[in-house]
Amino acid sequence: MTPEFVEQFHFGESTRVSCPSCSGDRKKTNSKDMTLTRKADGAVVYHCHHCLETGSVQPEKKREFKLSAVPKKEIISNKLEARHYSYLLTRGITQETADKMKLFAADKFFSRLNKVTDAIGFPYFRDGALVAAKYRSFPDKDFTQDAGGAHDFFGIHLVEKGKPLVIVEGEIDCLTLIQAGIENAVSVPAGAPIKVADGKVLPSEDKKFSYVWNAREILDAAPYVILATDQDAPGQALAEELARRIGKEKCRVAKFSKKDLNEVYLGDPSQEGGDPSQEGPKRVRDVIDSAVAYPIAGLSDASTYADRLNDLYNQGTGKGFSTGYSSVDSIYTVAPGQLTVVTGYPSSGKSNFVDQIMVNLARGAEWKFAVCSFENQPEIHISRLMEIYTRKRFFDGKDRMTQDEKDNAFKWVNDHFLFIDSNGEEPSTLDSVLERARVAVKRLGIRGLVIDPYNYLELPRENLTETEAISQMLTRVQKFCKAHDVHTFFIAHPSKINRAGVDQPRPDGMSISGSMSWWAKTDNGITVHRGADKLVEIAVWKCRYRWVGAQGETSLLYNKTSGTYAENLDMF
Repeated sequence: MTPEFVEQFHFGESTRVSCPSCSGDRKKTNSKDMTLTRKADGAVVYHCHHCLETGSVQPEKKREFKLSAVPKKEIISNKLEARHYSYLLTRGITQETADKMKLFAADKFFSRLNKVTDAIGFPYFRDGALVAAKYRSFPDKDFTQDAGGAHDFFGIHLVEKGKPLVIVEGEIDCLTLIQAGIENAVSVPAGAPIKVADGKVLPSEDKKFSYVWNAREILDAAPYVILATDQDAPGQALAEELARRIGKEKCRVAKFSKKDLNEVYLGDPSQEGGDPSQEGPKRVRDVIDSAVAYPIAGLSDASTYADRLNDLYNQGTGKGFSTGYSSVDSIYTVAPGQLTVVTGYPSSGKSNFVDQIMVNLARGAEWKFAVCSFENQPEIHISRLMEIYTRKRFFDGKDRMTQDEKDNAFKWVNDHFLFIDSNGEEPSTLDSVLERARVAVKRLGIRGLVIDPYNYLELPRENLTETEAISQMLTRVQKFCKAHDVHTFFIAHPSKINRAGVDQPRPDGMSISGSMSWWAKTDNGITVHRGADKLVEIAVWKCRYRWVGAQGETSLLYNKTSGTYAENLDMF
């Protein structure tokens, strides 16, 4: 895409082109799913409705614009010397393996040591270009990296696409696998996450996983991925997050008694006899060959859940994440990996209620969301989220947000939400929505998905009754939730609506078309209903797990000016 091509478009004009990021990997390679729009400042904004690639280009920059341009990095380096090779050999890594992975020597400043010292450099490549490096001080043990850090897997440049891939936690473990003859191996650039709670990575760590998105083509092409991270709590939390983003159905997990694979390779130093160079490779290969399918809901023996059982015994089940309202939390909380169906009459506030819950989760727990809202254009939906975030009007009127408040709110929404719009050429099927949601898991690490409302989806019938077709649809949504640990809010209208203007009874799961499936397949069911005295009733008609909530009801106040909910007037 050249600046001359960009100059063809005037302010406000749009055109569609094939997306350079995803069109080559799809069956319809000529599908024009990328929209180009010129803005008032001359910039051309691009957005792919399939892979969600988004950005802009300034035509005045006299260079070819590439969506995936890789900045080359100049790194001052020297060849490894005998002392470096000697150290690596103590870890079982030969000179041949070190040279194959292009390790180098460098003098680097280490802030913790407060000095410049000898270091071994581990280079990171993308598309054949050196883009970053990490360093281990020598002989002291400390670590540093170049400004900007690495955002790709270590060793990704040597991976053969289409073959099984092994992911480990550190560069030494990656070198260990290669030393053992396992060539398709990579390590994560940032090690295990620091912020872990209840065995899972906290949402605030999401941005550190951009390397998963950068390697999406290789990950998608691999028949399966083996996770061989460290066996401590952070390492297991890393494996859980990687499986969530890659897809648990594609992942296998390796278990071993040592802390990491390098220790497996070296064996027990207290025992005499045995040569690590002979026995170590076999021990490592045995661990990788013994990797088992990542546990998903299915058929497993009780030992699979021993660790989780001990956690339940020692810590209890806890609760899901808070909705932001104590009265609602007493009957409903938001648990990862579950499905919540929300129903209510038109204009009852169910979509606004889900928007409010999303904002509360994003603000309070740093959740990220993918939103598929068929009844709202993305720009309108964004303005509504900004109103909830600021508690001020977006459009003209009393208590309107200022320009600075608007800019800050937009940045916050941009950091926490992706929008699955229906402007692409592909039909609005559940499979197309879930495919893009999986992309959002890889790209942003989303923890929530909203589909609003269900009746806009094309429902394949093929000799099925409506109830059977809805049952199959909800089964696929449940599988997606469990595989990626994502909570899905599915909004569905009641099937029968009295239009005579008289009072109508509060609907529940049995009021939705295909009612038995909606009731049976969802984990949680909520009705949002306009009550008396300007109150909005929040009624939970199903809660599968008592640690998440219980059947019951409460009421919230609704502020029409800002579109927000509150438990009392002081919250407005």
